[in-house]
Order: sequence, then structure tokens, then C-alpha cells
Amino acid sequence: MPQYKLVYFNGRGRAEVARLLFAASGTKYEDHRIEKEQWPALKQKVPFGVLPVLEVDGKQYSQSGAVARYLAKEFGMMGCNNLEAFKIDEALENIKDLGQALMGLLFEKNEEEKAKKLQKIKEDLMPKTLKWFTNQLKENCTCGFLVGKKLSLADVAFFCLFNNVISMGHGKALDEAPTVKEHHTRIGNNAAIKKWVQTRPKTDW
Repeated sequence: MPQYKLVYFNGRGRAEVARLLFAASGTKYEDHRIEKEQWPALKQKVPFGVLPVLEVDGKQYSQSGAVARYLAKEFGMMGCNNLEAFKIDEALENIKDLGQALMGLLFEKNEEEKAKKLQKIKEDLMPKTLKWFTNQLKENCTCGFLVGKKLSLADVAFFCLFNNVISMGHGKALDEAPTVKEHHTRIGNNAAIKKWVQTRPKTDW
């Protein structure tokens, strides 16, 4: 078994999907969290000068999406065949689109522009995303997962995304998509995921 070390800030952010994968798979790793004042000195020592970084037996790898996909493959959570892997990737791209749009709200300083971006999310991107996930869940309805017959990276990233939607105050959107809301609850009740969420460090983001 490789020795894993995940390096990120003391927050959920771009590292939380990886942490959830570690939790769901029961795989041991070092959750190394740094404070913002430590970042300038570390930035020159990591690939591309970005976090998170995953160390595998001491070698550093970067890019949160690549890290998540690698771990999912290692833990048997990237589908049972190429078509399932394709569907998982499709879900991840939809998750990324909404996640990046929500992240943009956090960094928008102009309140008028922020209001415009939020309106566009509420009227366009959020409904489209919820509809896509609703259809995907109904298509795979007998299994209780987004793709295939077991927990995958798609479910973990989905859970992480909609946790952020709720924490940012947009949880009412899920009331319009009961299938999505039920799936979020179902994944959150996975014993390993539930334990991690209850015991992880409490952070603002």
C-alpha cells in the first residue's frame, strides 16, 4: 500500500473530494493542513505552485481533478468499465461547471456583478445541473448511485458540491429536485462519509 500525504490549506476547498475518497475507502493518509502564512515559503516547492498536492511514497503530484481520478481508480471508485468511467467523467464536468460558478461568487467584489452572476446561476446553470442529475439518477434508479452499482467518484464529488450549495445558502434549490436531494442524503448517510463529515476539522470553507 502506498504512503499517501495530502497537502492543502486548513479548509475543505479543492481537497475535500480527495479527503472524502480516503474516508469512503477506509484508506489511511496524512491530512497535512497549512495556514495561509506558511504558503509563500511552500509555494516554490510544489508543482505549478498550487494546492492541493498529493504525495505518493514521497513524490508530489498536483491538480485536484487528477488527484481525485487517481485515487478513485486506486480505490475501485472509477467505474467497472470504460463506459462507466466515461459517465463518471461526464458527471464530474457538470459538477465542475456549477462549482466554479459558485466559487466565482465568493471572489466577486462588485456587488452588482455578483447579483448578476447569482441570478444567472439560479435561472440557468442550477436548474440545468439539477435536471441533468435527476435524469441520471432516474436512469440508474435501481442501483442507488449515479453510475453503476456501487459508490463512485461521481457520488462523492456530487455530495461535496451540494454540501457547498447548502453551506452557501442555496439549499432551497434542492427542494425543486427531490431526487437529487434524496441522493445527497443517501450519500451523506454512508457510514464512512458520515463519520468523516462529523469529525473533520471545522472550517469556514
